[in-house]
Amino acid sequence: MSDLLARYHGVILDGLLTTIALVGAGFLVGIALGALLAVPLSASAALPRALARAYVEVIRNTPFLIQAMLLFALFGVLRIRIEPAAVGAAAVAIYTAAYMAEILRGALHSIPTGQYDAARALGLPRHVRALRVIAPQLMPFVLPAGVNLLATVTKESAFLSAVSVAELTYSGQVVIAQTFRVFEVWAIVGLLYLALVLAVLGLAQRLERRLRWVVSTG
Repeated sequence: MSDLLARYHGVILDGLLTTIALVGAGFLVGIALGALLAVPLSASAALPRALARAYVEVIRNTPFLIQAMLLFALFGVLRIRIEPAAVGAAAVAIYTAAYMAEILRGALHSIPTGQYDAARALGLPRHVRALRVIAPQLMPFVLPAGVNLLATVTKESAFLSAVSVAELTYSGQVVIAQTFRVFEVWAIVGLLYLALVLAVLGLAQRLERRLRWVVSTG
């Protein structure tokens, strides 16, 4: 295995960095889209709520691989040329947005209504209420679920190799095609995905400890 890494470490490293970049970018965009989507999900108006709910249910109940393939096919039909990695990041963002919207909706409903009433009673502007009063109280609800979502998205991104995104799994396929050393390559790829997920979980634990300290001393 060491000789395999010595010869093909560049290919595998490129795939790993591509995975980190497209998952990171797609996840951040997905958070923003999910926050926007959480508003109509919690709205009293029936039509916006129904449209937002339809999007969430479609994305959550169809395979990520199918969504990525449809997105690639859509760009092909529209004859829009775009880098596969960018389309992969867009697929991650679309997928993340649906789950994050549901996470945020649940978190918003977990905050006592008295907090909203108190913020309005103080005469705070809407954006100040959202950033200074509501957002800090969302973190204990959003962080654990958000981290689990990021870990899931990181693993799901392996399916992007099926649509020619040169991420970690695709790089593994390239090395296998040249060496025929199937077990060793997939073992390396699997260990790298494990390291990524454990790094995400470790960072989340540090953030949760920091958050508990801030809350207890705030």
